[in-house]
Amino acid sequence: MSLPVAIAAAGILLAATLLHYAFWSWRLAVPPVEDELLSVPTRDGWTLGLGRCRPRVAARLPPVLLVHGIAMNRQAFEFGVERYALAAHLARAGFDCFSLDHRGHGASRRGPGAPRRWNLDTYLREDVPAALDAVRAATGARQVLWVGHSQGALMGLAACQRYPERIAGIVALAAPAHFDVQERLKKLVLLRFTVLGRFTRVAARMLAPFAGHWHPAWADLAINMRNVAAPVYRRLLANGLENLEPGVLEQFATFIREDSFRSMDGEADYRAGLEGCAQPALFVAAERDGLAPPSVVQATYRRWGGPKRYVVFERDYGHTDLLLGRGAPEQVFPVVREFLLAHSGPASLAAALEERR
Repeated sequence: MSLPVAIAAAGILLAATLLHYAFWSWRLAVPPVEDELLSVPTRDGWTLGLGRCRPRVAARLPPVLLVHGIAMNRQAFEFGVERYALAAHLARAGFDCFSLDHRGHGASRRGPGAPRRWNLDTYLREDVPAALDAVRAATGARQVLWVGHSQGALMGLAACQRYPERIAGIVALAAPAHFDVQERLKKLVLLRFTVLGRFTRVAARMLAPFAGHWHPAWADLAINMRNVAAPVYRRLLANGLENLEPGVLEQFATFIREDSFRSMDGEADYRAGLEGCAQPALFVAAERDGLAPPSVVQATYRRWGGPKRYVVFERDYGHTDLLLGRGAPEQVFPVVREFLLAHSGPASLAAALEERR
């Protein structure tokens, strides 16, 4: 093949790739289910996105802060297919729901001079207090109920330790606070997977139109694609996935290598701190979860110091299926809703603290 022909072929391939990306990003786009999008400044120069779903019925309930997992954005809870939007489900029960976009995700934007690198400790130190302040400014409420999935659940468990007076209760969906049995994760760490995270968003949108036609074994770590409708999975890939920050991946790699849950500087052992927490907590596991299997969630549940409940969804549920599984709106969402309603009274956290004494 001559050089001009090779250059022309490369140009055609590049153009086709860009057209494929643009067309399917447009074709599968679904806006988040939210009433408004708040812009939340952090102390270090970032602006976070905070989607709000206002309550659909008059009720004096505490606000709910929903925090997404790794590589996700607020569409984890405000998914554009409303049936699968947990925030909308809770809003219909009377909760004022706020879904966070961490820095580098969704609608969040980096300001001039703001840090270009971050890790989980940055989320806890900068993003979480900014989100809590924004919810308080919008509602006047001094406390929130926290709902987190995966990484968002871990952030909630750590936030209950760092900001105990501001969190009235927590729902931890698929929280991997132990890393002793996830053998496939250990193999990924050996492959130095942190570099691949920079291409997650593009790869997800490129593959979105083909999703649902095959079920690669490696994907079972994060989702059981047989339990998620193909149109839903395609829209998740096209709208809900984000790039993975190397600093976040490196901190998770440390957790996996050490079987730990701690700050990168070693000053805070978040796993050991679970025993001192007093907030009511619901721990939810999925039987086919490769990232946070039931034994891992149970171990976290046993360490929790406050009032607690453990629920496992069996049969076909995987890690992300707790939010987007075919039966999640009828099976998982009501369990979350009823727990939040049961711990929405003003005396709930006070009673838990008194019991600890």
